[in-house]
Order: sequence, then C-alpha cells, then structure tokens
Amino acid sequence: MLQQLAKDICNLVFMDIEIPGLTAIEAASIVKAAYPDINVILLTLNEKDKSLIEMPVREEGLAVDHIPPVSLTEFISQVYETALQSNMVAVNKVLAFFRKERGNTHDPYGLSPREKEILRCLVNGDTYKQIAEHCHISVGTVRSHIMNIYRKLDVNSRSNAIVKAMKERLV
Repeated sequence: MLQQLAKDICNLVFMDIEIPGLTAIEAASIVKAAYPDINVILLTLNEKDKSLIEMPVREEGLAVDHIPPVSLTEFISQVYETALQSNMVAVNKVLAFFRKERGNTHDPYGLSPREKEILRCLVNGDTYKQIAEHCHISVGTVRSHIMNIYRKLDVNSRSNAIVKAMKERLV
C-alpha cells in the first residue's frame, strides 16, 4: 500500500480548508478539474471551524475523516520515506546503466587502471622519466607498461597510441 502511495506522491496536493474567497470543496474541485490526476487532501487544525460542518460527508472521491495530528505526521513521513527510497532505487538504476555504458564504450582494449594512467601521461606529453616520477615506479616499469599498452591498442609508436587514445576517448 505504501509503495502505491509513494508512486502517487507526485500527484498529491495538500490544501488548508481556509482559502480566502473559496470554500475548500470549490478549491479542490478547481484543482481536480484542471489536473484530473491530482489527489487533493484537505487539512485544518481548527476543529471549531464552520467550514468543517459545511463539508459533505461523501462526495465523488472525497472522504471526511478526523485524523489526529500525530498520526497524520507519521503517515506523511512514511509516504515521504517510501517515495524517497523508490526514487533512490530509480536513480541507482540510471547511474548503474551509465556506468556500464561508459565501461563498455571507453575501454574495449582491457587496459588496467595503471595502464590508463600511463597512457594519460603519454597524451599529456610526459617523458618516460616524468611518468616514472608521477607514478612512483621505475623507468623500466614504465617501458614495460607502455609495451603492454602498444600491444593492447595494436599500435607501434607513442604517437599512434596517443592518436588512438584521443580518437577513441580512452583517457
């Protein structure tokens, strides 16, 4: 039940029954006429108000109930929390989709994170010595990584690796 309410929370309007120039029923009818999918909940804190007496007991889609304020607060909180959780599930699904898309399109070559880091340094124009200092590895290890990068990208030179990395947005 709460999940359905959470889905409907976007189509929910809370209105105070004390609306200048209109009765609560007239105001709710205007909202319903303009936006048929909207659900209107009329509220008041004043139990002595004469407009409570004027409200019909039952009209199409309308129910008049007395709900203690604490219960109403708890109800609204539960609906809000459920809607928030539903939204977070949707947001996480969208983010997962884009992460998966990015992973599939940006690295079809199976480069390791370290190889991507070194390739990024190559694209930035760093020398082997600068790459070694930046990555805290030896120049020999840089050469080894670069040979693996050339093999995975199927290129024979630094310039070809840089062009391929930029063209295919690998870094």
